[in-house]
Amino acid sequence: MKYTCAVAAGFFGLTLLVGCASTKSASSDTTSNAAIRVDILLGVAQIRGSQDARKLHGQLLRTLERLRGDRGSTAAGRKGRRLAIEGFASTLKGIDARLDFAENDSGNIEAAVRDAKRADRYLKRGANFLRAAARAVGVRIGKLNGY
Repeated sequence: MKYTCAVAAGFFGLTLLVGCASTKSASSDTTSNAAIRVDILLGVAQIRGSQDARKLHGQLLRTLERLRGDRGSTAAGRKGRRLAIEGFASTLKGIDARLDFAENDSGNIEAAVRDAKRADRYLKRGANFLRAAARAVGVRIGKLNGY
C-alpha cells in the first residue's frame, strides 16, 4: 500500500511537471502532444519502478493502449508517438521473453540461452526507441533498467 501511494504521488508530480512544461511553450506544444509526453513518461516510470514482470506487462499494455488513442498535433508529437508505440511493443516482447525464460527453460540450456538473448535484444531495442520518442517530444531520459 505504501509503495502504491508513493507511485501515485510520483505520477501526479510527473503530470504537474509536464503540465508546467507544456504551458511554458504553448505556441509550439498543444495538449495532445502533452498527453503523448505524459504517456511516455508514465511508461518509463513503470519500467523503472516495477519488480514484477507480470504486473509490468499489464501496466505497459494499458499505457500502450492510451498512447495508441493519443493524436499528435505536430510532426514532433506524431513522431514521438510512433516511436513510443514501437518502443513499448518491443519492451513487451522482451518482458514476454523474460517470462518464457523463467517459466519454461529450467534444465534446457539451449532454450534458456535463446530466451535470454531474445529478451536482451527486445529490451535494448525498446529502450532505444523510447529514448528517441522522448527526445522527439522534448524530454531526456537516461538508461532504462540497464539498457
